[in-house]
Amino acid sequence: MFSATFRYALISLLEIASSEEGVNAAELARRHQVSVAYLSNVLSELKRLGLIKSQKGRRGGYQLMKPPGEIDLLRLHQGLAGSPPLLTGSSTNPALLWLDGLELRWQQQLASTTLLEVQAQVAAAGQP
Repeated sequence: MFSATFRYALISLLEIASSEEGVNAAELARRHQVSVAYLSNVLSELKRLGLIKSQKGRRGGYQLMKPPGEIDLLRLHQGLAGSPPLLTGSSTNPALLWLDGLELRWQQQLASTTLLEVQAQVAAAGQP
């Protein structure tokens, strides 16, 4: 259901949010066993969305531009996918109506979940 780009964007945001200093793309890629080139593209998308910034230098790396409590997962998902909000009620087909309802529920869940909440849940689960 979620693209690899969304998954690595979320992982990257979690790591950046938990770091007091900038996070290095190469180190992040190594930790999650993904190519630096791919992760650099993901990080570029996060920069385009205004969620992170990069700083050069010895203490450089990627940092959040917004507090974790202001980053909701629906905006992240839609920003990465380039998809507009769901338009429901455009069909009378029962199967499509069911799918519309399902999509609406997961969008509502994402919209009501912030990066801060994900951080807390991940920390409670003992995950890095």
